[in-house]
Amino acid sequence: MWFRPERNGLNGIVIGVCRVNHRKFQCLIFLISCLLGSLVSGCIEPSRQSIVWQDNSVERVWPDPPDKPRIRYLRSLTGLQDLRKQKKTPGIMGWLLGERKDDLPLLSPFAVAVSNSEIVWVADTGTQMLYRLDLARQSVDYFQELAGQPLVSPSGIAVDDQRQRVYLADSALGEVFVMDLEGNYLASWKPQGGFKRPVGLAIDNLGRLLVSDVLDGSVLVFDQQGETVDRIGSKVNPDGRFNRPLSVAVGPNGEVLILDAMSFRIEVQSAQGELIGTIGQLGDAAGFLARPKGLAVDREGHVFISDAAFDNIQIFDLAGKLLMYFGGAGNQPGQFNLPAGLYVDREGRLFAADSYNHRVQVFKILQE
Repeated sequence: MWFRPERNGLNGIVIGVCRVNHRKFQCLIFLISCLLGSLVSGCIEPSRQSIVWQDNSVERVWPDPPDKPRIRYLRSLTGLQDLRKQKKTPGIMGWLLGERKDDLPLLSPFAVAVSNSEIVWVADTGTQMLYRLDLARQSVDYFQELAGQPLVSPSGIAVDDQRQRVYLADSALGEVFVMDLEGNYLASWKPQGGFKRPVGLAIDNLGRLLVSDVLDGSVLVFDQQGETVDRIGSKVNPDGRFNRPLSVAVGPNGEVLILDAMSFRIEVQSAQGELIGTIGQLGDAAGFLARPKGLAVDREGHVFISDAAFDNIQIFDLAGKLLMYFGGAGNQPGQFNLPAGLYVDREGRLFAADSYNHRVQVFKILQE
């Protein structure tokens, strides 16, 4: 068995202004010819750095020894301060352009996704912003608006690396925004008649966008041109509607998994829309769900579910068997306070939006 249960109960503009002090103006003019090669719109482009995934000051794995470790804590992300390896003296550019004050840390991250295994996108309902954390360049972009529309409740993210797209759902606006991987606005999508409350997003094996509409009780399917081509309903509930579909994910063989929050289960359907089974049920013990929030599936078919009541992450197989769980209430590495969105990247790293701890925690899924 791969796991075993533990035995414990602005639209793309970086906020931050490069300022020129009047007393430094003459010196700036003198040096400007030397800086033209490296200055772009008044700011130097950050250089690429090797990404440090492991926080060497923390060694935490699950399950506890002597059991074989299956999950390893890597690091946490709260904002720009976590991307800079060390504080550096301002140097000549800092003297000329003034101090940059562009760090707006996460407040209530709700959803997370990753592009190109180095750019972390975070939808933060507290700051009402979309964050683009470029780990290689150690920089952050903050998006307060898209296409002139201020964000209100950014709550879902999906990344399509193959087609170079990022999708953002704003549940309050009833919009799904389409961007390129730099965060440039491309389009807005909605079905005929509009969304009621779009939240969870996922990309299926055909490159189509799946959008869970919480109040509509369904998952809508958009083709690559933004046309609605299907509507997925429940195969379990008698009325054919989900009872608050909060999140959606796609399995390794095209399975569609829908987190039906008020039914306290995950409904698993095949790529052809046939019911495969369900995962979880209401309860207060391991293997049960009380307040499920986030959902992700890795390439091996392991299903990760965050629960804001238990403050943990449970891991199941696609047949609904509990494999293990980890976490607990607190603010230490591997502990949670209202965990929400989850994402597994192609390198087997699990990203968890730890909402009330104001951070995204990163873990490594350890293979055999």
